[in-house]
Amino acid sequence: MRRIVGFIFLFLVGFLNAQIAERPNPPKLYNNLSNEFPQFLSSSDASTLESKLVKFSQETSNQICVVIVDDLNGLEAADYATKIINEWGVGKKGANNGVVILIKPTGGANGRDLFIAIGYGLEGAIPDLATKRIREDEMYPYLKNGDNYTALDKATDKLMALAKGEINEKDYTRSSEPGSNFKTILLILVGIAFIYIFFFSKNNGGGGGYTYTGSGRSFSSGGSSFGGGGGFGGFGGGSSGGGGSGGKW
Repeated sequence: MRRIVGFIFLFLVGFLNAQIAERPNPPKLYNNLSNEFPQFLSSSDASTLESKLVKFSQETSNQICVVIVDDLNGLEAADYATKIINEWGVGKKGANNGVVILIKPTGGANGRDLFIAIGYGLEGAIPDLATKRIREDEMYPYLKNGDNYTALDKATDKLMALAKGEINEKDYTRSSEPGSNFKTILLILVGIAFIYIFFFSKNNGGGGGYTYTGSGRSFSSGGSSFGGGGGFGGFGGGSSGGGGSGGKW
């Protein structure tokens, strides 16, 4: 019994003391800490992405931090990414509006890790289902083809738009809900039936019609160029409770 208790104690101590990568100095928002994939992004693409993330941080105070590592040091990807937000302080203190995109490109097919961790303050704007769709639609297809920059560019575009409210999270996640395709087809069929009934009754002397005007939704994402003086000023002390989602690729 003592051995079992001792083993559990040592396991918990080891878990709590599990190390993550040290916070970069000077601080950066794109951090490739991989030895096996030093060119995960080219120097030019890395600079472009860093400038994009810095500009977003300056304009909104939200911070998106990308971290590439070779090893999770015995942690699950979710725990590692959450510890980065909490220990590095990604996001603004009090607002807790930080996001971490953690990528472990080692391990071969289906052994690589990807986790998008969300700070407390952005969990409403970027729910877990939204991060799941971003991984599956915007990242996995490009990562599997080695187009790492496009994966990160598209993912950060969506995260920025969701954080700023330019994309409604309910609209964005609706198509990824179970049965959504069936609901869409059903709505289309109902719409066709309604139009048929409307024109049939009109052609047969029915009453007056009506006019419907819908309002569109425009979407504009932040560009990749960096304007304004100064670089990234540093993390602000944000925190996370474990929101987000992840998987293998």
